[in-house]
Amino acid sequence: MLENMIYDRTAEDVAAGTDKGYYRHTDLNRVQAAVLYVRARYLDMGYNAVPLPSFRTWAANDIPRYPQMDAYIRAVRSLDGLIPVPDAPFLPQSPDRLDWRGANAIEEFLTRMDDSAERIAGAWFYSDEVFSGEVDL
Repeated sequence: MLENMIYDRTAEDVAAGTDKGYYRHTDLNRVQAAVLYVRARYLDMGYNAVPLPSFRTWAANDIPRYPQMDAYIRAVRSLDGLIPVPDAPFLPQSPDRLDWRGANAIEEFLTRMDDSAERIAGAWFYSDEVFSGEVDL
């Protein structure tokens, strides 16, 4: 489960310069790990997911360039549409003007995808019949 995602950033966080007000290397690494985790969960359940770009591990002094951020956002968006996600936030289309709202949307979307995977996995045996035809009458 994705318990460490951050999607409660506010304009005040940005104005005050709090940890949530900046998008740092730790945020990039956390989201990339979440994308890989969620993608693997859906692949294990038989869903087809598109190939992802190779991710790098971001360091504190790294400055993401436009092509890297574009690949980052495309990786998140590759999961969009895999399944219907209730109340899914609108994902950024590109890195252009990625702000706190876009950062929140990315992490909330991944959390909702993970929650949906949990519900799907829990529904396999909901009917109380694990194997069809197992009982002889």
